[in-house]
Amino acid sequence: MNDAPDPQIAVLAERLEAYRRQYDGSGGALDRASVEHLYLMDERFTAYDVAPPLEGYIGWDAYAVGWYKVLEKYGSIRFIFRDSPRIFRKGDVAWISVAADWFGTSKGGDDFAKQFRLTLIWLRGEDGQWRITHEHGSSPRSFTLAGGEIV
Repeated sequence: MNDAPDPQIAVLAERLEAYRRQYDGSGGALDRASVEHLYLMDERFTAYDVAPPLEGYIGWDAYAVGWYKVLEKYGSIRFIFRDSPRIFRKGDVAWISVAADWFGTSKGGDDFAKQFRLTLIWLRGEDGQWRITHEHGSSPRSFTLAGGEIV
């Protein structure tokens, strides 16, 4: 539940839009340095992506390796939100969730399109800036049970 009235919700919405813009239209040309100001760059940072590994990335240094492996596959990227973000804050912790589309072309010229759910956990630092400490992207999938039922 938000602290009401909460001017930090607007600040967080601006940070989220900055996050989206950094990735939208960037493709493989995106430099990690251009997004670092949005992240908590230490061992507390954790990321779970739609792409492997299952264990995610624990710590900012581990994320750097995976970040480039994922983004270097794309020639162009579009990143848009499918709905209005849900933004909540309590003290110096905030969380945002939103459904999104990630689409464009691969380096080889193939079209791709992914729908996913994005959850970001933000911490406000001593400098007053909100930074992402946990990034989680997940993709809805259907599974067939042993009896044939699809869930």
